[in-house]
Amino acid sequence: MYKRLLILSSAVLSGCAVPPPEWIVAPADPQRRDPPIYAADVTVGTQTFGPVEPRGWGNMPPQVKNGESGGGHE
Repeated sequence: MYKRLLILSSAVLSGCAVPPPEWIVAPADPQRRDPPIYAADVTVGTQTFGPVEPRGWGNMPPQVKNGESGGGHE
């Protein structure tokens, strides 16, 4: 019973559907001349960072004392 009702209601509702616009279903215009599409390199302007040797503890920047601006947490 439910299967028949589902089929009947889908048939009725599909008759109420709005047809798609003509520009969607129309074939491509072979006379239209657009500029050609070129592939662009997506890595233009980027830097490559490779692995480096670890620094020693003596090369650490000096720590900021309380009261001075350092941008860190207290």
